[in-house]
Amino acid sequence: MSNYLENIKIFKNVPLILGLLFCVFALLSFQGFDVCDEGWYLSFYQQIFDNPETVEYNFVFWLTGIIGGTWYKIFPNGGIVSFRILALIINLGTFIISYKVLKSFIKKEIVLLGLVMIFFINDFALLAFYYNHLSSLLAVIVIWLLSSGLRKNNWLLIFFAGLVTAANIFARLPNITLFSFILVFPAQYLLDSHDKSLKTCINNMLYYSFGAILGFVISYFALLAFGHLDIFKNAVLGIIDKGGEQDSNHNIFRLFKVYKSEYAGVLLTALKLVVIFGVYGAINSYKNKSIVLKYGLLLVTLTAFSYLIYSQNINIMYACGLFGTLATILSKTVDIQIRLLALLSLLFMVFLPFGSDGGIHNAGYVSLWFSLPFFFWYILNINDIEFSLKSFNSLSNISINHNVIKQVIAVFILAFFITKIYKMSNTSYFDYGSRLNKVHIINSNLANTYTTHKRATIINDLLGELQDFVQEDDYLLAFDNIPMINYLTKTKPYMGNSWVWVYDSYTFERKLMQAESEIDALPLVVQQKFETIGGFSEPIKDYMDETKEENYLYKRGRVKAMNAFLKRNHYVVVWSNDYFDILKPNSN
Repeated sequence: MSNYLENIKIFKNVPLILGLLFCVFALLSFQGFDVCDEGWYLSFYQQIFDNPETVEYNFVFWLTGIIGGTWYKIFPNGGIVSFRILALIINLGTFIISYKVLKSFIKKEIVLLGLVMIFFINDFALLAFYYNHLSSLLAVIVIWLLSSGLRKNNWLLIFFAGLVTAANIFARLPNITLFSFILVFPAQYLLDSHDKSLKTCINNMLYYSFGAILGFVISYFALLAFGHLDIFKNAVLGIIDKGGEQDSNHNIFRLFKVYKSEYAGVLLTALKLVVIFGVYGAINSYKNKSIVLKYGLLLVTLTAFSYLIYSQNINIMYACGLFGTLATILSKTVDIQIRLLALLSLLFMVFLPFGSDGGIHNAGYVSLWFSLPFFFWYILNINDIEFSLKSFNSLSNISINHNVIKQVIAVFILAFFITKIYKMSNTSYFDYGSRLNKVHIINSNLANTYTTHKRATIINDLLGELQDFVQEDDYLLAFDNIPMINYLTKTKPYMGNSWVWVYDSYTFERKLMQAESEIDALPLVVQQKFETIGGFSEPIKDYMDETKEENYLYKRGRVKAMNAFLKRNHYVVVWSNDYFDILKPNSN
């Protein structure tokens, strides 16, 4: 397989690969319109310097906000597309660093294959720049510094690795789990005790820790310099408080439950992959196969892989990454430096997604930059496999040679790209449907993206009406999954957060009452009457009903608190259609 890749000219030209990736994903960035996640990030960047208190919740991603806010200042009218281009630039930077680290140990053709596949893992192409992109880049930099520092015995590189790890916490608070990288030092001592003393291990841990301390100190003074320290403290305390609420999506017990469930899914998917590999290899081991059997087997295997990739996307990539890193770590014949890099890769993919309410389904795709190439490197270096099958009273040996392994991997890769091209052509984030139908633009210079006629009509109707009721820098409360409205209207979120759905019921009510007591003017309210997470639903007549059964999207306490706020402040509907209400307080 690696020899075959060497004969493909594109795998000899890294700049060409980077250029093609940039062109493809830049073009895809002009389609798709999401009112949830992307609106949340963009309203944060829009307000972080001018009205930071209005986006307090997002300060748990403070460093991400500083970078995003700076980009917004440079390109104030760049719109959604400019932030998708920023995400693309960050991902290409992560690609380049990963490539430079891995090519010292693995054939560059295999490295490039794995890294290109990572770009295509997400079926929707790219989201606007957000904390997962930055977290991944910083984690890759840390692995680069640690790997180089251990190989060169350079304490300064290890020191800076600690500093960047600390900085990464300010890109996304749950990244504190990435301090697990410190485990690489005792691992080096255990694997290489004849060359590395316990003293060296302890010293390296101290260098890393001192770097982390300096990283915290620098971040503290940066927060002070920007005048953001108190807001950051409040955001952290709010997240800690939120994590204890039962109906919070970030309840600590719920996060562990999600993690447990997801890894059970990964293991089940891994078992399915093993079965497909094994069946293909076993049938291929028989001699004198007919042409029909040979090509029929290829077609069936391609179909099986395609179905798994279509339905189990991230689970398959995680199964491959876990196999590649664990197998490398446990292989005593592999160079120690490669095993240490595999350990760092494993820690990266296991711990970065923790803290996300969607676990590896939300953040897993940015955690595989090293582990996926390790999978291809390891499995393509496996020699012939032999195993025995006992049938009645006879014992037969089946041999799967190296060429068969390469064949099944080639089929897997082909299935991956066929599936991804199909899915990317038929969806973008939270905006499903063929890209051929996404030719209608949102009427805002801050949007500049194309979507379906239905979605564009729904949003444009609202934006057209809002011009008569709200001005830039006014307060606007967008309830409850439409933070993009704050961004497109350049209005200030009323509750310290443009995506109020992320609050659990208790926090929502508390933040609403706090805003009432601290802000003199009551906000204009935009209230949706349909679901926007995942896709735009049909109108829901009982959207604000307080008696419905609770689920992931609907929390009774949030609805009760919102209805009570509207009632006690005498709000009236000033415009309405099937999808939205615009409400303002009655001045009489």
